[in-house]
Amino acid sequence: MDITVAYFHSFFRPEVTKRDFEQIRSVGATNVVFAVHEQEEMRYSRDLERALRQALDAGLNIHLSLGRFGNLFAGPSLMPSWYTFRHPQSRVQDRHGRVHGISCFNHESFRSWLFGEIEYYLTNYPINGIVLDEPRGPDITCFCSVCRALCPDITDLQHFRRRSFIDFLSELFTRVKSVDSHMNTSIVLLPQDLYLAEELAQIASLDTIGCHLFWQLLNEDVARVKEWGEVLMKSTRSHKKCSQLWLQNFSLDEQHEELLEQAFADIVDLDPGEVACYYYWRNNTNPERVWEKTRSLLRRIPRRQLYWNTLSHLPMLKTPTMKGL
Repeated sequence: MDITVAYFHSFFRPEVTKRDFEQIRSVGATNVVFAVHEQEEMRYSRDLERALRQALDAGLNIHLSLGRFGNLFAGPSLMPSWYTFRHPQSRVQDRHGRVHGISCFNHESFRSWLFGEIEYYLTNYPINGIVLDEPRGPDITCFCSVCRALCPDITDLQHFRRRSFIDFLSELFTRVKSVDSHMNTSIVLLPQDLYLAEELAQIASLDTIGCHLFWQLLNEDVARVKEWGEVLMKSTRSHKKCSQLWLQNFSLDEQHEELLEQAFADIVDLDPGEVACYYYWRNNTNPERVWEKTRSLLRRIPRRQLYWNTLSHLPMLKTPTMKGL
């Protein structure tokens, strides 16, 4: 059982990031997730490169989450997609003609831009995996001109949207593997999107399927953690995919903090391939205590032999540009 920790913090103080990565590694974590938004790499590529080196030196595999690219995926900062803002013609349009702040994945220009961005990161940074976090796909049936042209039968448009979403993801993960066949590909769903798990598990180029078991955030009973986890485990096991279950260790008041151990126990009992959580994340009544409890819980998972990797050479960074804009 691997441990994955999301690190959504500033890279601007090297002594702090070095300490944090060593602390993450000390609890037995093997993977760290970084989120990058569209504009950020252009502004602090040296800080990003330095932080990635530090994570590697601590013995952590690096997984990059595409934060709000095209507004299709979740990200730690609520910043809008620069691409969608600059290309309003790419936005999803519903049956009433209203446009939404999300790019339609059926637009070839958007796909070309997104795939190019991914290849850029994989080529220029020492990354071990790509993560798609809470993708927004078939939740809105798109009636844009592209979707209408690809599916002229308006009665089938909703089903077409779902099929084309799976095709889009399949092509994306295949492109990742074409850059590096050893690259890990992951997608993390919200519980309400678990109905997609069975179809996603059939994508050959997808390695890991996860679920954010954020019971308190969704105003559910903690018992739902086990229910949601079982749904995901059924799909991943039947298709031999790696499963990743996320512990909610953020946004907890004192009452909900007491249920952290129960949620963790239910996750571990399901025996997923990975347990995931956040490093020192936001909005806890007692942030220090929540993180200490999280560390204590993670240490109960049998740890693999700790090791440290030192990468002697990183790819030379290209001059940052606003690619495709």
